[in-house]
Amino acid sequence: MSQPERLILRAGWVVPVDPGFNVIRDGEVTIEDGIVVSAGPRGTSGAGPGSSGPGRDGVAAGTTVLEFPGHALLPGLVNVHTHVAGCLFRGLTEDRTDGFYGLALPMERFLDAEATYRLSRLGIAEVLLAGCTVIHEIYHHMAATAQAAADLGVRAQLAMKVFDTDLASIGTGERRQIPAEGERRLRQNVELYDTWNGAADGRLQVRFGAHAADTCSPRLLAQIRAEAESRGAGRHIHVAQSPQERDFMAATRGTGSIEFLAEQDFLGPDVVVAHVTYATDRGIDLLSLTDTPVAHCPAILAKRGRFAPVRALYDAGVRVGWGTDWVTMDPWDMMRFGISVARLADRRIDVLSAREALWRLTMGSAGVLGVDHQVGSLEPGKQADLILVDLRQPHLAPVHDPVAALVYNASGRDVTHVMIGGRFVVADRQLRTADTDEIVSQAQAAADRIWDAAGLAPPGAGLDARWPLRAGARGMGAAHA
Repeated sequence: MSQPERLILRAGWVVPVDPGFNVIRDGEVTIEDGIVVSAGPRGTSGAGPGSSGPGRDGVAAGTTVLEFPGHALLPGLVNVHTHVAGCLFRGLTEDRTDGFYGLALPMERFLDAEATYRLSRLGIAEVLLAGCTVIHEIYHHMAATAQAAADLGVRAQLAMKVFDTDLASIGTGERRQIPAEGERRLRQNVELYDTWNGAADGRLQVRFGAHAADTCSPRLLAQIRAEAESRGAGRHIHVAQSPQERDFMAATRGTGSIEFLAEQDFLGPDVVVAHVTYATDRGIDLLSLTDTPVAHCPAILAKRGRFAPVRALYDAGVRVGWGTDWVTMDPWDMMRFGISVARLADRRIDVLSAREALWRLTMGSAGVLGVDHQVGSLEPGKQADLILVDLRQPHLAPVHDPVAALVYNASGRDVTHVMIGGRFVVADRQLRTADTDEIVSQAQAAADRIWDAAGLAPPGAGLDARWPLRAGARGMGAAHA
C-alpha cells in the first residue's frame, strides 16, 4: 500500500532513541519518501523543505498528518537473532532437559521448503505484530524464509544453517561427520546470496551461516569464510551455546569455542556470534580484541535455566545486541528477561535499566548488524522504520516515564502500528501484507504434517518419556532437509 510522499506522525510521546535518549511529550516525526526528516515537539516540522506554503495547523500543503494520542512512537525493534520457522517447537521443548538435541534437532529433518515458508510466515507475522522491523535469521531452507520476508515486508539479514556434523546424532553421542552435506548447504548459501541479496527494494541482505563451532569442521569454516569474504558478506554462527558443545570442544579441541574460532580466523566485526553462554574469560577477551559482536538471547536462555556472562561482555567493551531466538518471539517479554536475569546473576538492581534494554534492541542490535546508519533510531536521514504503542491501557497507565512503562509492562499485543521504509505493514494491530488467519491455519497444517511424520506423541502421552519421538524417527540420514 502506497504512502504519501510527506507524512507527519504525531503521538503523545516520541522516543527517537537518539544520543541523548530524549523523550518528547506531544511530539511528531516527519517522513519524506520513506526517510525520517525530523523528530521533535509538535508543530516544529510542519512547513519543511520544499513545501508549497503553510496549510491548516501550520502544516505544509500536500502533507498528510496522522494523530496518535496516548501512543508512544519509537524506532522499530531490531531482533538480532531469530529462527522464525522455529515456532514449530512452541510448547514442545520448554519442559524437556533434552528438548534441543533430543527433539528439535532430530525433528528438523522433516522440514521441507513448503513447511518452512508457511512456518516462516507465522514467525515473521509474530515479530512484526510485536514491533520488530528487522530480523537476523539463520535456519534451513532459507530461500523459503527469504520469500516469506519479501512477502510480509520485514527487513531481514539471512543465512543458511551450514554444518557437516549430523545434528541428530549429537543427542546420541555419535556426532557423525557428513562432509557432503556441508558442501551442499554452502552451495545453497551461495545461491541464496546470488538470488536474494539486495532483493525486496533492498530490505533483504544475505550473510553466510555456520551452524556452530562444534558442528563445523575447520575445513568447512575456512570454506564459509572464503565465500563470505569474496562477496563482502557477513557471517553468523552459534557459539558456546550448550554444555554439550563446551564439553566436546574441551575434549576434542582442547579449548573453548571462541578460542577455537580465533585459531580458525573466524572472528571479526562482520561475524555475529550468538549466545556465548559458556564463554571463558579468555574467549571474552578475544571477542573484544577482534571486535566481534554478540547476539544475546536472554529469554530462551532463561527458559533453559542458563544465563550468558553479559556483564563481563559489557565490561570488556564487546558490542552486544539482543534477540528472541525462537519458540516465543515477543521482544518486550525478552527485554524483561534480559533485565531480570542480569540482576539475578549479580544480585543487584543497578545492573541494567529500561533505557539500556530498549537501546540494546534498537541501536545496539542495529550496530551489531552493521545497519545503525540506516535504522535503530529516528534521526534525520534514516529509514522510516518505526512503531506505535498504545499506552492508554490498564496495565500501562498511568504513564510518567513511557520508556519504563513499555519495557516493564508492555507486550507485543500493545503495538498498534508498524512502519518499514515509510510504509505501514501493521495498522490497528492488523497485518496489512497478508491475512493473519490464513497464515495461522497454513502454519498449523504444516506443523501437524511435520509432527506426524516425526512421530510426535499426542498431548498428554509419554510426558515422562525421554524420547517422545518414535524410535525410527529419531535418527537423521546423511542428507538433511
